[in-house]
Amino acid sequence: MKPRFILNSSGLDGPLVECVNCGFRYVGVRRSALVFGKDTSHETVNRVREANREFRNLPAEEEHRLGTLNAQWRLSLLHEYKTGGRLLEVGCARGDFLNVARKTFNVFGVEPNPDLAAESKRIAPLFEDVVERLPWKDFDVVASFHVIEHVDSPQSFIRAMSERLKPGGLLVIETPNIASLPFKLMKSRWRQFIPEHYFFFDPQTIARLFQDNGLEIRNVATVGKYASLGLIFNRLSRYLRWMPQMNGLSRVTFRINPMDIMLVFATKKSG
Repeated sequence: MKPRFILNSSGLDGPLVECVNCGFRYVGVRRSALVFGKDTSHETVNRVREANREFRNLPAEEEHRLGTLNAQWRLSLLHEYKTGGRLLEVGCARGDFLNVARKTFNVFGVEPNPDLAAESKRIAPLFEDVVERLPWKDFDVVASFHVIEHVDSPQSFIRAMSERLKPGGLLVIETPNIASLPFKLMKSRWRQFIPEHYFFFDPQTIARLFQDNGLEIRNVATVGKYASLGLIFNRLSRYLRWMPQMNGLSRVTFRINPMDIMLVFATKKSG
């Protein structure tokens, strides 16, 4: 790819550039190694923690509660295409989606972060590494939510998942959309610019990537998520110095659609 400079952001691990031939946008020169697969997982985890040391995290119980609500909603959308079979989640974290999906699917997970894997392996068979080295195959569904923007190579990532799908199987990817209005308005302060995000897709660039790997797009939807007041103020704390005390209001929950996330469904071509 021949890159041209787009912008610098204090949130990114390097300058944002764009391929002059295809329009794909990505971090051009990485200052740190915040992707899994090359160094030990513990080394990578420590670097990611250091890169995010100024960000406050939600309490684990609140992350799990919201994660379960979002998992139930994602599963309801997935059921419009597949309602059973073998399902693999790549980057399954603590296993919120696997825990919900196992009610209708035979579930498996991939998670290279050892801290997160320790929890998800209690829910499903787990491969504690990157998907490119996964020995399992023949899945009816492969799903991955907010992972492709973190990987070392989107091409090898999508290829590995496609190779592990049955012909006619379903691939589901959720990722930020850099063609969205929030990016156009916020530019370098877009909320999706965090140190371990390296690749930014729009509907055209992700469709091209899928087609290159034997996948046919079924639908690209702009989606929202469940959030709480606690989550909203947690994210705002990245930009503002002072935040009010939420007390009991922090768990007030609602659905929001920030209009910068896309959920992509595709099927593997036969033959």
